[in-house]
Amino acid sequence: MKKINILRILFIGILGIITIFALMKPSKVETNLLRAFFSNSAKDELLINLSGKYSSNINLLIESENSSSVEKTKKDILDKIDKESFEIQSTDINKTLEYYKQYKNNLLSYKDYTELKKGNFDTIAEQAVGNILNPFGFSLLPMEEDPFMLFTNYILSLGNGGMINSINGKYYDIINLKVEENLALSPNLMNEEVKKLIEIQNSFTDEKTKVYLTGTPVHSYYASAKSIKEINLMCIISTLFVGGLVLWYFRSLKILIPILMSLAIGMGMGYCVSTLLFKSIHIFTFVFSTTLIGICVDYSLHYLMECDVKKVFKSLTVSMLSTVFAIFILSLSGIELLKQIAVFTSAGLITVYFIVILFYELLPPQKSKHKFNLKVHKIILPLILLIIIGGMFKIRFNDDIRTMYTPSAKMLQAEQLYREIAGINQNTSFIVTEGNSLEEILQIEETVSIKLNENNISYYSLSKFLPSVKRQNENIQLHKTLYNKKLTTFKELLSASDIKNLNNFDIAQYLGENAFSEISQLNDFMLDKNHSLMLLYDFKTPEMLNGLNNIHYINLPLEISDGIKNVRVTCLKILCPIFILLYVLLGIIFSFKNAHKIILPSIISSLFSISFISLFQPINLFHILAVFLITGFGLDYSVFRFNGSKNSYDAVLISCITTVFSFGLLALTSFKLISSLGFVLALGLLSSYILSILLISKDSELTIDNINSSNNLKEQ
Repeated sequence: MKKINILRILFIGILGIITIFALMKPSKVETNLLRAFFSNSAKDELLINLSGKYSSNINLLIESENSSSVEKTKKDILDKIDKESFEIQSTDINKTLEYYKQYKNNLLSYKDYTELKKGNFDTIAEQAVGNILNPFGFSLLPMEEDPFMLFTNYILSLGNGGMINSINGKYYDIINLKVEENLALSPNLMNEEVKKLIEIQNSFTDEKTKVYLTGTPVHSYYASAKSIKEINLMCIISTLFVGGLVLWYFRSLKILIPILMSLAIGMGMGYCVSTLLFKSIHIFTFVFSTTLIGICVDYSLHYLMECDVKKVFKSLTVSMLSTVFAIFILSLSGIELLKQIAVFTSAGLITVYFIVILFYELLPPQKSKHKFNLKVHKIILPLILLIIIGGMFKIRFNDDIRTMYTPSAKMLQAEQLYREIAGINQNTSFIVTEGNSLEEILQIEETVSIKLNENNISYYSLSKFLPSVKRQNENIQLHKTLYNKKLTTFKELLSASDIKNLNNFDIAQYLGENAFSEISQLNDFMLDKNHSLMLLYDFKTPEMLNGLNNIHYINLPLEISDGIKNVRVTCLKILCPIFILLYVLLGIIFSFKNAHKIILPSIISSLFSISFISLFQPINLFHILAVFLITGFGLDYSVFRFNGSKNSYDAVLISCITTVFSFGLLALTSFKLISSLGFVLALGLLSSYILSILLISKDSELTIDNINSSNNLKEQ
């Protein structure tokens, strides 16, 4: 048996074994954006859980000109919502009040608690008398049960509590939906459920009543639905363009079959290897890695131009090694996303390389019917250098992920209205409290609350709704002391038996974990059994928390920006070593005298694309990640320009035309993340190809044609 056949069988066997093991251990696709940028440290895990808790909620906001219409619409909507997919978080205020009434003597607002702790019993009594005499005053309990209105003050201190709001002559109510966990992990299923909610929204919206939808899943639905339509259309256009170009050049579409098959196998093997090495694969890994595997089209085209493995072996091998080398260095970054991109891409590239080397010679020879003769004027080079200089002076960075997505005017209006009605029309940050038990968590929160209240910081916390047992005991004693000292204030309004009962009230059981089943909103404050949340509004002085133990202050937008910045800085730090190592690799293969000619187009095109973008907008992480793709493609162009035959020039040009066209179409999408990536790639790859023509002159080319001509002269 020939050696080549043995290698083919061995290669197929390796692919089969990897595929079988991968199918036995399938990885889930990770869609949480933060998993791409944060490691698995304890604080990072808290940040991810915190973001996930709030990014999986959906809010239905009902608006009408009268409160009865709001109540009826809310009831009808609740009947139609799928209770298996969503947990309804809307609070029944009457049920909550009845539950709290059982523990009325355990509860005090912070203001009343502070006054009573200071011994200001007269102040509390005077306020109670003022409320009684106030014609607009009210009490949630009869006077014989709560003469000082302490229970009423406590309930009012909790906020709106789910009651109907009236603003500018219109009435509003909110239904909060918590997405079921398994549903939140499946983008496709999530979009289907959001689609159903949109249908409910439309069915209940008319001239008198309007229903608004807000929340991250709703934004994701609209963004993905629009992006999918755009990308599908562009894929069709791109496929027709590539097919037309191949048909024009080769007069046959048959060659598309091995190209597509090799790409499919390469991408499949990238997935299988990644599955074996990682518990989950991030969605961004597919976006970047499958884009880079497009380099593999070059491998197929270069062989089909020559139909001789010997003529393309060195160029293909050097191209594969240099690209894999450049990308695989990302695995040393310590960042999960970059590791996955490195493994997925490297496995895919190596697979396609071996398919071309081992199997393409079984294909019938292909002959082109056309030849390209592209010339580039040298004036382009100084123009590129001028843009690089100008762009570098204006370069600035933006690591805010929110700039990558611009919601529609309709969604912006809904979000703004929701924040106004919900009373969170302010910048929100969090304190995560850590404790070994619920009681410990609550006591820590109450310690933090003292500082927040002293500095007039608005906040919501679990301990507001559920005091610690320690605080409940204090509240009970303060109630007793107040009654003993000041009940005589109401001796004309209370009977002797009422006064006796108030002075000798029975202590109810303490509020505890049982409250979570009665008041569903309490679960919103818990990340897990050892961590709770405190929501802070317009909090600008986190330094006041210094010295407090077992808490973590988190400003979610800033933390996410810092995480993305860390990835961006890491990528920038890696770029220079990558180019140096690639120069060494190319120097070993082609000599250091020629290595700079091969790598220079990639370096300059990377600088040019970033500089050009910086003239018009700040640079973000995805622009930097695009540089790695430009490097991979650019080296491919340069290696074949330097070391290939004249036929390889056409292969490089066809590859460049199809790739730039495809990425150029992506630049037209409405999703800013995809469009910015597409534009910088199209720009960088076009400049990389042009620079390879300008900087690698024909006199310096070590081509197969030149080698053959030299050998013929020696023989003569």
